[in-house]
Amino acid sequence: MPRPIRLPLLAALLASALGLAACDDADPTDPNDPIDGPPVVAEALPGYPVLLDGQWGFADREGRIRVEPRFDFADGFYDGLAAVQRGMQWGYVDSTGAFAIDAQYEAVDRFGDGLAPVRLDGKWGYVRPDGSLAVQPIYDAARPFSDGRAAVRDGLRWGYLAADGSVAVEPAYAAVSDFSDGYAAVQTADGWVYIGPGGGIQIAGPFEGAAAFSDGLAPVLIGESWGYVDAGGRIVVNPIYEEAGPFSEGAARVRVDGNVGFLLRDGSYLVEPKTAEAGDFAEGRAPVRFRDDWTYVRRTDGLVVGSPAFDAAGPFRGGLAQVTVDEAVGYIDADGAYVWHPTE
Repeated sequence: MPRPIRLPLLAALLASALGLAACDDADPTDPNDPIDGPPVVAEALPGYPVLLDGQWGFADREGRIRVEPRFDFADGFYDGLAAVQRGMQWGYVDSTGAFAIDAQYEAVDRFGDGLAPVRLDGKWGYVRPDGSLAVQPIYDAARPFSDGRAAVRDGLRWGYLAADGSVAVEPAYAAVSDFSDGYAAVQTADGWVYIGPGGGIQIAGPFEGAAAFSDGLAPVLIGESWGYVDAGGRIVVNPIYEEAGPFSEGAARVRVDGNVGFLLRDGSYLVEPKTAEAGDFAEGRAPVRFRDDWTYVRRTDGLVVGSPAFDAAGPFRGGLAQVTVDEAVGYIDADGAYVWHPTE
């Protein structure tokens, strides 16, 4: 395995230039720090996809190869199985790299709630972990199950399936979000509203735009600006933002004057809008882009973990985050140190 390389320690320079504090300057006893609970302790995943000599395999959290690279592509593990590509076909493997579901599909998606979308002969259905079809491939598009429902498209209209494959909400909408917190945003002729698992309208709106609930709040577009509503449809964060993402671990990314920051539920900022782009918090870290490069900030205090050093940065899962440098794929831990130096 390639030798790990330390990330450059330029956080202090970033702090001066961008108005963010560097990790080494943090004072955990400062009452003004927006501490929100203990650090997230992540459970290791069955494996982490790694790219070596053009082939994908899996390593463990310490960076040791567990499944020799032999796939044309490999996704992460969800519900204990990982989607992999062999030639033009897709299937799923277990933690040993053995096929749990043979590579036989044109396209697949991740498992969720014990089912995964698969495409065969141009149509989508759902497969169980044992490889049996739970839903025959009859849909034009399908998303993973979330909160007991899966969005499917029949022709031009979206609806939802229940976990047993029955139709829970008839396809009737031009666009939809996934279900979360018992609600889904759907686009009607009058605008966006929120429905419940059975299809009944729960928040009438209508809004010019809407996204899924998370942490009890949902982004909605009112006029030309985004804000947040609660489960009762009440506006709890005024619509003053150019963009608004989901709340995750109590913070949400919002865009103001072209820059992205992280908003807390009380409307104050964990990170002032000074970054070019950002992802959501997961396991106490969120990816952020300054100019052309990515790094991470911490949820506990909004401090920069390391200098921007990546061309792409994914969310933390199981204690590690996948990063890309010059098309090579690597993994870092929560402190920003390489566990797997980028390889291709």
